[in-house]
Amino acid sequence: MKSILILLHCESNTGYAIGPLEGTFYRMALQLCADDASRIHFGYPSMARGPSDTLPAGFGQYVIVDTRSSDPAHWREVADYIQRHDIDTVFGFDQPVSRPIYRHLRQAGVRHFIAYWGAPMSSVFGPFKRLLKRIDVTLRRHGPDHYIFESQGMADTAVLGRGIRRARTSVVYLGVDTGKFQPAPADAPYVYEQLKIPAQRKIFFYAGHMEARKGVAVIMRAANRLAELRREDDWQIVLFGNQPGEQTGFLEMLTPAARTHVQFGGYRRDLPLIQRGCHAAVIASTGWDSFPRSGVEMQASGLPLLASGLPGLRESVDHGKTGFVFEPGNDGELATLMSRLIDEPGLRAQLSQQARTRALEKFSLAAQHANLVAAVKAIAG
Repeated sequence: MKSILILLHCESNTGYAIGPLEGTFYRMALQLCADDASRIHFGYPSMARGPSDTLPAGFGQYVIVDTRSSDPAHWREVADYIQRHDIDTVFGFDQPVSRPIYRHLRQAGVRHFIAYWGAPMSSVFGPFKRLLKRIDVTLRRHGPDHYIFESQGMADTAVLGRGIRRARTSVVYLGVDTGKFQPAPADAPYVYEQLKIPAQRKIFFYAGHMEARKGVAVIMRAANRLAELRREDDWQIVLFGNQPGEQTGFLEMLTPAARTHVQFGGYRRDLPLIQRGCHAAVIASTGWDSFPRSGVEMQASGLPLLASGLPGLRESVDHGKTGFVFEPGNDGELATLMSRLIDEPGLRAQLSQQARTRALEKFSLAAQHANLVAAVKAIAG
C-alpha cells in the first residue's frame, strides 16, 4: 500500500456514530501505512463544518470528494489529487456498488477499493431478482473490490439482496471504549440522584432515536404489561434520545399505573455514568437495525441486554448468557423478561458479568482495530 484515502459519504464533523469510526479508520490507516501519517488522506463531500474533531490536531490532508457528483470537472480534480499523492487504496464508508466517479478513481491509480458498511445494504430478494442483481454487480467493474460489514446480518443483505458474492464480504464487529463504558461500583447512586428515582426501583435503560422502527412504542406497551404483572414499586424505565416534544405521544400510550414508572431524559452527556448504574438495557427495534453501538456500550457497562431478534441486532447478544433475544414487537415477552430480571438477582448478576467479559473480548476498540487491520491487509496486501 502506497497511500490510502478514507472516503466518507457525509460531511465532516457529522457527529453521532461517525466520529468514533473516523478515529478508528485513522488508527487503522496509520498501522497499514507503517506509522507514516503523510500517506493518509480523508475525503468528504463537504467540509463546511471544518476539519474533523476526531482526527489528530494538525492533520490537514483533506480533499473534497462528492461521489454523487455528475460534474466531470470534479471528477478530474479528484483524479488529479489521487495521482499527485500516489493513492492506490480507497477505504470508503457506505460506498455503494456504482458511482460515475469510480471509473476516474481507477484510472488515476486506485488498485484496491474497499467499502465499509455500517447499515444493511439492501432488502433481501428471491433467487431470480438476486441473479439479476449479481449480473449488475459484475458489470459494474469499477466499484469496490470488497465490502466489510459490522454484522453478519448486514453482510447477508449484500449477498441475498444486492447480489454481491459472499467471498467479497467480511464482518468486523464494532468496538467501544471499555474504559469509558464499564460497570459501576456496587450500589452506585449516580443515576438515582440525577433522575430522582426511588432507590428500590430497578432501572431499565434505553438510548437511541425515537423513530418508529426503533420500537419505543413496544417499550411503552411492555411498561403497561409490567404494571399489571408487578404490584411492587420496584421498577423504572428511562429513555434517552428524544427531542423536545417527541415523548408526548409515547407517554399518552401509558396507563396511569405505568406512567409513574416511565421517564424520558432527552439528550445528556453523562449517559456512560447513567447507564452503568441501571439494572438492564432494552433495544426493542421493529424495523431494520444493523448492529447499534449503543447495544455494545450497554453490555460493556455490565447491563444485560434485552434485544429484539432482528438480523444484526441479535448478534450483539449471546442469548441466555449476556441477555435475551425476544420476538420483534412482542411486548408481552419483553415484559416477562424484564420481570424475570427483577425477580432473579443471581441471574442478573451472572448475565452482567458475562456481558462485560464478552465486550472486553469481542467488542473492545483493540479487537475492532486488530480485526479491521487484518481484513484490509488480506484484501489490499
